[in-house]
Amino acid sequence: MSEKGQCRKSMFVVKNMEELRRLYDSDTPVLAYAFKRRTVEGWTPEHSHPRGQLVALTQGLLIVETASERWMFPSRRCAWTPPNCKHAARSVGGAAGAMVDLSPEMCRGLPKTPCMFNSSELLFAIVHRMLGWDLRQPLNPAKKHLITTLRDEIRQPDQQPLRLTMPTEERLARVADALLDDVADDRTLDAWAHVAGMARRTFMRAFSAQAGISFGRWRQQARLFAALEMLAQRKSVTEVAIAVGYDSVSAFIEMFRTMLGTTPQTYFRGRQGPGHE
Repeated sequence: MSEKGQCRKSMFVVKNMEELRRLYDSDTPVLAYAFKRRTVEGWTPEHSHPRGQLVALTQGLLIVETASERWMFPSRRCAWTPPNCKHAARSVGGAAGAMVDLSPEMCRGLPKTPCMFNSSELLFAIVHRMLGWDLRQPLNPAKKHLITTLRDEIRQPDQQPLRLTMPTEERLARVADALLDDVADDRTLDAWAHVAGMARRTFMRAFSAQAGISFGRWRQQARLFAALEMLAQRKSVTEVAIAVGYDSVSAFIEMFRTMLGTTPQTYFRGRQGPGHE
C-alpha cells in the first residue's frame, strides 16, 4: 500500500489531451472520451477529481481504494467514482474502455461513494453515443434527455459484494494487511486473534464492528478480490483456486457462484462496449 504515495505516470492515455484539459476545467456539463491503459505498475498516488467519473470498462479490471474501503470493477461493467472522493487506483490486465466526466452540478443527487453497475447494457449504449458528440457544441434537447437517462441509471447501482471495508484499528489492520498480502494463509481464527493480541471473542466482535461483516466473510471476499485479479490476467481457474487457498477447484467455483451468481468463466464473458478492440 505504500506504493500509492509514489509518483507514477498517468494510468490512461487519451487523444487531444490539451483540449480535454481545457474542457475539463470549463463548465461543460459532460465529457466523454475513450482510453487505453498505459504501462504502469502499482497504485497511482491518492487523488480526487472535481468531476464525477463513470468508467465503462471493456477490457481489464480497475481497483479503487479510499481511506477505509476497496472496490473492484471488472471489465464489461460500469463503475462510478463521485467528485472530490479521495482515492488511489490501479488497473489489471490492460484496462481500456471509455470515461464520462460529469460536472459538479450534474452530480447532484448521484451516489456519494464508488459503486458498480453489473447490468450495464444501457449505460454502455449511452456512453457509446456520447463518444460521438462534438464537445464544443451546445447541448440540444436530445442530448439533454440522454444525460438525464444517464443520471437516472447512475442512481441505481448494484449491491454487489465487490467492496472490502478495511479495518482502521491498528491491531485489526495488521491482520487485514497480512491476509491481503497472502490470501491463501489458512491460519485459524484463534491464530489470527493471537496476531491481533486479542481474545478470540474480542477479536471477532471488534473485526465485525469495523469491517461490517464477520472475519470469515471478510477473508472470503479478500480471496474473491485476489481471484478476480488473477482471472483478469487470464490465469486458469485451477491455478487461481490453488493460489487463493482452496483445496479443490469445485469448492472455489462454488464460492464464486455463491458470491457473484455465476461461474468464473461466465463472469468475464459477455457484452462488448465502446472502445473494445
